[in-house]
Amino acid sequence: MEARPPSRYRVIERDRRLVVIDDWAEGGADKRLSAPSAMDAASRPVGKAKRIAFDGRSRFTTHRLFDAKAPRTIVLDPGSAATIERLKLVAGVVVAILVFLAVTAPYLLLPLVLLLQRRPRARIRSAITGWLDRAGGDVL
Repeated sequence: MEARPPSRYRVIERDRRLVVIDDWAEGGADKRLSAPSAMDAASRPVGKAKRIAFDGRSRFTTHRLFDAKAPRTIVLDPGSAATIERLKLVAGVVVAILVFLAVTAPYLLLPLVLLLQRRPRARIRSAITGWLDRAGGDVL
């Protein structure tokens, strides 16, 4: 099989925008892209809601940690998307508190061992999966 020559163009991210660089032009001239590419959608992290419409609908990709049917991408209405954003904020605060407790008083984390058992984890995950089933309109 024949080796391919290097490409003339490079696509890089600069200031949260994709930029095409022509390596053959003088000094590698930049040409800004006007529309997001498929590369942008593929690099989107899992568990992040991305707004897809002016009416507030968002696309959300789930993770196996909290969704039994994961990975799947669902479309959320504005209310459900706002709920997920609030839950992410609450989860961040809870993680910060847990880290603080782990450093200062680790014995207070012993009740969390109950949540690490299989049955409570499965119940929590099935409740989240049920909520996502009700909240998500279309599955992409």
